[in-house]
Amino acid sequence: MHRRLLLAAVLLPLLGGCATKRDLRDLRVEIDSLRTGQAEAMRDIQRQNGQILDSLSAQNTRMRGDISNRFSDMDRQLVQIQELTGQGQRRLSELREQINRREEPGVAEGAVGAPQPTGSPEEVFNTALAALRRGSHTTARAGFEEVVRSHPQHALAAEAQFHIGESYQEGRDPTRAVEAYGRVLERYPNAPKAPTALYRTGIIELERGNRDRARTMLNQVVTAYPRSVEAPLAREQLQRLGR
Repeated sequence: MHRRLLLAAVLLPLLGGCATKRDLRDLRVEIDSLRTGQAEAMRDIQRQNGQILDSLSAQNTRMRGDISNRFSDMDRQLVQIQELTGQGQRRLSELREQINRREEPGVAEGAVGAPQPTGSPEEVFNTALAALRRGSHTTARAGFEEVVRSHPQHALAAEAQFHIGESYQEGRDPTRAVEAYGRVLERYPNAPKAPTALYRTGIIELERGNRDRARTMLNQVVTAYPRSVEAPLAREQLQRLGR
């Protein structure tokens, strides 16, 4: 009995020491495993970061290309605008020269050597219309008058005559505007712009206080051009006037 107790007292510390070594080995294995997992995780993160950077770089390259293309398109459009502006300025200069030559003393319209209109009626009309939209009423009016004078039977003649009245109206010359609109009705009563010219004449007379004259013009719009866009507008004005 005494020997057994003595043997147990000797073996117990040895067994405890073996357990501690196994724990240390297990701990080292676990640490190594964690380090390996951490290293793999870091490699995954680095790969993902690399992919993200590559994607961003590709997007940046595409955006730069798109911006470059847009600037190129803008440059081309600017060149086209400059070319068109230059053509318009040259055409207006030609029109001014024609007007100045026509106004020279001793040069009768239709006489030998009198200046002839240059360019087609469409070119003269479009140039004048562009001038009107810019507010250059005198220059625009000269072009429209050239179309009406040189090509009175052209498809654009009626509209050119209408824009002559419009140029006077925008230039705050109601008397001449009414006269020009009246020529539309006199020369081109079936033209698409005829009801507009008649309606605007009525409005000008109304603004000048000529209520009876305005009422007459507006009634003519309703009766002569009942299907026109201006007809309901004329009816509305007549209702305000009390017919």
